[in-house]
Amino acid sequence: MGAPPPVHDPAQAAALRRQTLMVWLCALFVGFFVTAELLGAKLWRFTLFGLTPRHLGLDGSQFVATAGILAFPLTFILTDIINEYFGRRVVRLFTFSAIGVNLLLQVVVQAAIRVPTVSFTEGLDAGTLHQAYQLALGQSWAIVVASLIAFLIAQFLDVHAFSLLRRLSRGRWLWLRAQGSTVASQLVDTFVVIFLAFVVIPSLVPTGQGVMRPWQAFEVSLTNYVYKFAIAVGITPLLYAVHGLVDLYLGQEQAEELVREAHPS
Repeated sequence: MGAPPPVHDPAQAAALRRQTLMVWLCALFVGFFVTAELLGAKLWRFTLFGLTPRHLGLDGSQFVATAGILAFPLTFILTDIINEYFGRRVVRLFTFSAIGVNLLLQVVVQAAIRVPTVSFTEGLDAGTLHQAYQLALGQSWAIVVASLIAFLIAQFLDVHAFSLLRRLSRGRWLWLRAQGSTVASQLVDTFVVIFLAFVVIPSLVPTGQGVMRPWQAFEVSLTNYVYKFAIAVGITPLLYAVHGLVDLYLGQEQAEELVREAHPS
């Protein structure tokens, strides 16, 4: 079959662009979320332009984060873009879709971890390769459950905060509603995931890992939130760039119409 004929009707062309935009936003949102979850087993150390936890009166000469923060900030941007053009209902739909895909993927990942490993790499035996693969992808179930619950709560908070700030600002100041909703939702996300994964769940169910004291979890959550806050503020230019690309793709008139439909006054 050849390529579909070009659409000449302006209404049909506009509808097609909207549908295409929604599909791409869904694919990117789910993809970056799942990627962030898969990358979460790796930890790394860094400073924020010389700022360390000790500057905040906390322990540690460097921040420690999961590699998932390389992908998670992009879900922040996409959440706000989806909310801006399609509204809260679509954000909720995409959120449930991302969580569902991640849960299904966990079955595949766990199966991949458990199948026998074969190595054809000289100097690297199958046992070592198998252990490395397990360490890279085998997050504890407590962390997976905690992160999904925290993500769900944070997303619902984000969309409501975004809509509230949008009404209060009368649709102006994209940076305010986007970053305001993100920093608030990430505060909740950070504390919920740390306390659930390392305090609550290990206290209730044997997980094979130690139980943090509440004050330790608070310190870890606070240091985690500092760099999440910095990232949320730092990606503001990228948010405006994506917003501009969407307006360019849809056309200014169609973009404004889509926003009005998503946020009727």
